[in-house]
Amino acid sequence: MEVFSSLLAITVCALLAPLIAHTLPHRVVPETVLLIALGIAVGPAGTGWVHVGPEISLLSELGLAFLFLLAGYEVDMDDLRSGHGVRATLAWLVSFALALLVVEFAFDASFLSVQGTAIAIAMTSTALGTLMPILKERRLENTAVGRIVMTHGTVGEMLPIIAIALLLSSGSLLSSLGVLAIFALTAVLLFVIPNQARRWGLRVVDLIRLRAEGTAQTTVRLTVVLLVGLSTLAVGFKLDLVLGAFSAGLIVRQLLPQGRKELDQKLDGLAYGFFIPLFFVVSGTQIDLRVIVEQPLFLTAFFIALMLVRGVPVFISTHGQRPGYHPLTLGERGRIGLYSTTALPIIVAVTHVAVSADAMGEETASTLVLGGTLSVLVMPVLAAIMQSRTRTSDMDPDDPEDIEEELAGGAARDGEAPTVSHDPT
Repeated sequence: MEVFSSLLAITVCALLAPLIAHTLPHRVVPETVLLIALGIAVGPAGTGWVHVGPEISLLSELGLAFLFLLAGYEVDMDDLRSGHGVRATLAWLVSFALALLVVEFAFDASFLSVQGTAIAIAMTSTALGTLMPILKERRLENTAVGRIVMTHGTVGEMLPIIAIALLLSSGSLLSSLGVLAIFALTAVLLFVIPNQARRWGLRVVDLIRLRAEGTAQTTVRLTVVLLVGLSTLAVGFKLDLVLGAFSAGLIVRQLLPQGRKELDQKLDGLAYGFFIPLFFVVSGTQIDLRVIVEQPLFLTAFFIALMLVRGVPVFISTHGQRPGYHPLTLGERGRIGLYSTTALPIIVAVTHVAVSADAMGEETASTLVLGGTLSVLVMPVLAAIMQSRTRTSDMDPDDPEDIEEELAGGAARDGEAPTVSHDPT
């Protein structure tokens, strides 16, 4: 009975979050933030209505897996192969080097220790899976800003996942390298022979489309098999399941580079309809708010370090980028830096690994997770405020082009073709 009452409270939170988000002006608070906040409210720090037992934990793990599956599915390999991908990779390497220095000199923890390495990895992550619904809510996923954020988010998830697998794995370094070599080989093949892989993928999908719209749902089931299979492989070799889930999404995207409308709709319905909201609500229930009182300096220092270590290199890396007809403005670069500093799922994963290895205390882990939650709360809001102020300050009321751009909702500024909209909203 307790499991179902907890599940009922979680599903009610999942229903309330989008309703509240749509009632707020300009959707200033993302739905993801509300899910976490509602999770805190119904968890032990609030009403205590939700008790996370093994059953709820399993559903939450599936939610995390679906989050990274869709994150990998949204990855554009062409962007990673482009100059944007090179810039994003260099920015992450700089972030990781800075994080190691910050851990050594500011947090009084050796970067050679498991806890120090875990804190450093947490500082360099970008929550691509968390950003995806935010970008979709704000209709930024197909804009220049959104695409660059997705590139930095991809690198900011992929490289920390690899770092977790290599540096924090409880298995031997040899076995970790072996599994990573398998994933790397798959990635290389998808880079080298994308056309052949895509043609094969289309043939497979055409083959299994028989009754795919009926009760069989063959395409979705094949994707879930790939998700669970690769996640099981990763966990079996004592790597984090996010590596397998993310790789599954990458493989499906390369096999279907243009996507598949039916598959996209079904995956979104399955993932965003139940599993992913459940994961965020459960993540909120596990946040210990006492760390705000007990470790306020550590929490503040980590949050500031997160902004500087991750946000500044991303901001600098966007200098001179010309994704459209014009180079990125300072406001756009600032928004990219803010969005890229949004972190949570990787922080949850890295602290879980460190705590399981008895290398990190529960209070420290809660502080890091709470810092990641604050980034989800604060960074998208700051980016939205910056976007609004940038458009207002940059607009010349006597310039017809600026007037047309403002009517188009800033689409031209974000890299889309400017179209005049008559919708007052």
